[in-house]
Amino acid sequence: MKANNPMSRPENVEKIKAKLKGRTFLARGGNSKLTRQQLLIANSLELPTEVAIATRAVKADFVSLPPCYKVDIASVPHRLAIEIDGKSHRLKKWKFLDQRKTAVLTALGWTVIRFWNEEVENDFDRVTTEIKRHLQAMPLVDHSNAK
Repeated sequence: MKANNPMSRPENVEKIKAKLKGRTFLARGGNSKLTRQQLLIANSLELPTEVAIATRAVKADFVSLPPCYKVDIASVPHRLAIEIDGKSHRLKKWKFLDQRKTAVLTALGWTVIRFWNEEVENDFDRVTTEIKRHLQAMPLVDHSNAK
């Protein structure tokens, strides 16, 4: 699996670093770089990263919403958001922000699943199997009527 991972090639890593350079924490809604664990999951499942989800449809239901939330990895056709969290997400502030983000995305019709970096590192097969199980169980969303 590692041999086929595009991130094992230094030229691909540099390409991603160049693309993300200069993006601030607030502009991307994260720590300005994709983690190794996020890249492993996204590449393995061939899903896009840093997917922006507009919050306009539920703006009246929540106080002080950003125009969009970015999710680590997503399957837009299924409205499945996959968040891969590091140690900072154990802090009280991040727990609150994560709960709020999940509530907003749920109100928009998305399902949010979260994994810790350690889960991806230590039990990669289980994590990818769980994500695949979610995808198989979820219907495709008709985006013509999407919120």
